[in-house]
Amino acid sequence: MGQDQTLDSGFVYRGMQSGCYELLPSILRHGLNIENKIEEETYRIVVKKDSGELTQSEFLRRTFEYLNLRYFFDRCDINGLRLPDVDRIREKLYYDSKTLPPQLYKEEWIPKDLWELTALAQHYGLETRLLDWTQDMDIAIYFAVHCEPDLSEDEEKRDESQYIAIWALNTSLVYEIPSLKIIRPPYSGNPNLAAQKGLFTYWKEEGLPLSSKVINMEVLQRETVTKPLNELIEEQSQKNENAEVYMWRYLIPRKDRAVLYEHIKRRNITAATLFPGYDGVVRSLKEDSKIKEKR
Repeated sequence: MGQDQTLDSGFVYRGMQSGCYELLPSILRHGLNIENKIEEETYRIVVKKDSGELTQSEFLRRTFEYLNLRYFFDRCDINGLRLPDVDRIREKLYYDSKTLPPQLYKEEWIPKDLWELTALAQHYGLETRLLDWTQDMDIAIYFAVHCEPDLSEDEEKRDESQYIAIWALNTSLVYEIPSLKIIRPPYSGNPNLAAQKGLFTYWKEEGLPLSSKVINMEVLQRETVTKPLNELIEEQSQKNENAEVYMWRYLIPRKDRAVLYEHIKRRNITAATLFPGYDGVVRSLKEDSKIKEKR
């Protein structure tokens, strides 16, 4: 695939270091540890101490995710970093951080005015509901081969652990899936994202039925959808009775990592080009060395 690809080409790609890995956003790969991850005071407000079974509660997840975005916004802003302006956060910066806008729960998640901020936070490592994709297959290959996967003992035993995976999503069919959203934030001011031709997907959650400030157990017990994206898309395609394929997964033997790495390196896809700056150059040198050791 050429490096001049845009969304007009019809596909976006995601490289994964193991065929075992699922298309699941980082924040949904584990149950929410409420007591540790939500501030103690907020925790007391919304749920009793003995309700540990609510680890997938959509209400609590939104609370945690919004507070994380709020802290990210505040600290970036204080340090003079460029940010998309989000009125609902900026206007409340000096209010009690545990007082969340009620509308936050009634709207679909993620609300549109938080898209760009969430994408920025995701790109720099904050756990969110977004999944990273690229418009260039060579770049997806880089993220699949630049390092070894960190697999559990059970994952190592699976046949798919011996492969890397390249996913391809047919964006021309996305309009048929209302719950699937694609976000491509502005590349200006974000050289890494621009170099990686990055964009994001997420699976929309509908608003919660809050009729007052009282949070009842029905609301608390509504669980977040935690199925991998490919399963969600497959279910939707069956409902649509569409014969076209929405997604592909290419499995490539891990033993071929070095060959693929050299292939994309000849096409000028390295850490030095994908992470512009001194850090990217050093990363590329270290990755070159590690790949050579594995030959």
